[in-house]
Amino acid sequence: MEKALRIYDINFAGLSVGEHVYSYAIGDDFFELFQESPITKGNGKVQLLFDKQTGHFELSFRLEGHVEIECDRCTANINYPIFNNFKLYIKFHGEDEVTEDTDEVIYIPRTDASINVAQYIYEYIILSVPMVKNCDYLEEQYKNCNQEVLKLLNREPEAENKPIADDDRWSALKNIKFDN
Repeated sequence: MEKALRIYDINFAGLSVGEHVYSYAIGDDFFELFQESPITKGNGKVQLLFDKQTGHFELSFRLEGHVEIECDRCTANINYPIFNNFKLYIKFHGEDEVTEDTDEVIYIPRTDASINVAQYIYEYIILSVPMVKNCDYLEEQYKNCNQEVLKLLNREPEAENKPIADDDRWSALKNIKFDN
């Protein structure tokens, strides 16, 4: 597993100042690297522009592709398109400095010589999937709601759910008298 993650290592110590481009193909094997991932299937590509500057780095991620997710309404598998851009800044900190990472800024020790971007790519893919996942929000060519499940959801309640008019148990309760 750790060996599979090495392709996402960027050895920045040997890079010159300036922009460097990295490309990554994302497939089912990528999602297998992350335990209990809500996404197990997908394909696409990630273009990473790594801008090395003195004292910090700017990483610009461009995601393109599809992931397979389950419709929250009909449980059909949806081939959901992902197109997104994210930016991440990496700054250095010294041994005694107290720093706190944010969503867009990560601090690493000055002694580090490389960084692995797999976790960031994974998190950006997850962030690209909507909270409510259903076929309604997809373009026409991707819609495939399971019509049989929708019919079951939209049917009228059966007689078993209607109240029973004459039940001896209820009749017996009517005879209970309360003292006020």
